[in-house]
Amino acid sequence: MKESEIFINQIGYNPLDRKNVVVSASDKGDAKEFSVCRKIDGADNDKVVFSGALTAAPEDEQSGPGYFTGDFSAVKEDGEYYICIDSGAGKKRSFDFKISEDIYAGVALSTLKYFTDSRCGQGICHTGIAEVYGTGEKKNVQGGWHDAGDYGRYIVAGTKTVMDLLLAYKKCPEKFAGFDLLAEVRFELEWMLQMQRDDGAVYHKISCYHFCAFIMPQEEKEQLVLAPVSTAATADFAGCLAYAAGFYKAEGPAQDKAFSEKLLAAALKAQNYLFSHDDELYINPPEITTGGYGDRDVRDERYFALCALFAATGDLNYLNHAIKLREDKKQDKPDPKHPWNNGWQEGFGWPFVSGYGTEILLEVSAGDYSANGADPSALPAELLTEIKSGIIRQAEKYLAIANASAFHYCSYFVFWGSNGAICDLSHIMLMAYDLTGRKEFREAAKAQIDYILGCNPVNYCYVTGEGTKSPIYPHHRPSGASGHVYPGMLSGGPCAGLMDAYAKEHLAGRSPLKCYADAEPSYSTNEVAIYWNSAFVYVLARVR
Repeated sequence: MKESEIFINQIGYNPLDRKNVVVSASDKGDAKEFSVCRKIDGADNDKVVFSGALTAAPEDEQSGPGYFTGDFSAVKEDGEYYICIDSGAGKKRSFDFKISEDIYAGVALSTLKYFTDSRCGQGICHTGIAEVYGTGEKKNVQGGWHDAGDYGRYIVAGTKTVMDLLLAYKKCPEKFAGFDLLAEVRFELEWMLQMQRDDGAVYHKISCYHFCAFIMPQEEKEQLVLAPVSTAATADFAGCLAYAAGFYKAEGPAQDKAFSEKLLAAALKAQNYLFSHDDELYINPPEITTGGYGDRDVRDERYFALCALFAATGDLNYLNHAIKLREDKKQDKPDPKHPWNNGWQEGFGWPFVSGYGTEILLEVSAGDYSANGADPSALPAELLTEIKSGIIRQAEKYLAIANASAFHYCSYFVFWGSNGAICDLSHIMLMAYDLTGRKEFREAAKAQIDYILGCNPVNYCYVTGEGTKSPIYPHHRPSGASGHVYPGMLSGGPCAGLMDAYAKEHLAGRSPLKCYADAEPSYSTNEVAIYWNSAFVYVLARVR
């Protein structure tokens, strides 16, 4: 039977969630309404518990034309359901979904366990001594999470991941019951400490010189190499470790004073290096062809580091330098080629980390760091006003985009890693919700979770092993090599740029949100990454 184009969150909903269904025009047919059917004992005994009107959804370039939507938020009773439509050409139904309290507990735990599954060394892999590129030196670096579909370990990617997880834990510690998040994060931090040079600078990444074939990690035996140091890596390291130190201090959740002090000392050492060195922008040397994670503007990385160190130490010198960087970037001239990076904006992507620094400043303003000496009164009132108004202004932009989308997709752009990107934009909307209490910001953020879990034009739950229809051919070496799809991985999702050969051949001419292929070769639409998972974890923890 042909799969119906009736799109819902395939996991389900909490009873009080806003609940929407989207239907294609072809499957709607002549129907004016939809029905919510509760599963009882079998198809013959299923019960219609709600009927609602189908109305034309907004037309947007990303989704393409021809969608209708209906609201069934009134259905709140625990149970298993599906949506049914009588199109005039026969009845059609959606995938099943459930309504229950904490419906997302399973998918939340699955996406967290992905980090444990991604630990380097779990399969006794990558135990060789690394070469320090271009020096003849050797260094033993062990541990950390494998980054994505490959086995590289990258400081900028790891930093974003750790920050997402720690911010989620700080906001909602109760949502991590049954999973020792701080122990998992510590595994990555222990690796990051090994990536620091004696002078405080931090190597950009460790990998082999080239990507390997689709083999298991323990089968990758090529020479490991430490790529040159970079400002992005050193600043991210400083900000991340300074922030993390607070979670492990004597009165912190993990209560390891010595480890906390070690993290802060390493962060201070990295910042001292940054103070005495101009920007060192990373570009892969010609001999290294693994992921570059280059960044042409590292003011936001420096800002993040300074904000975190001000919070951790109370030293006003860090705050003053951070404010100067913020003011400098606000003077940038518009760049039509990069409209998401004009002037000052709060960012939560691996190349745009300003949001982490700003969120830390808001924590200081709330008195979270007073015991460490970071005085909330040291923050200029005009700075806080500008920060808050800027966050709200950004969030209103994303809210407007979501409201004009058939699937409530909150971005104008559908690029590599789009599923992680909409979680990062949701992060900003949730900050605005914290500042204003406006429920529409939280609802728009929750709508991105609905989109990821199945309410999207390709009818995929984008988390492996979840929902009725999820990716089974991710661009992920352990999955491909073992023939077993690892669960809990967020696929990168649609990429309108058609950046790999498979996408170019199979997806040309589709609307942007349909530019997805569940195919191992399609790295630009079906790869996975630790920092997409972490962004999803943050939003899910905040809205579930």
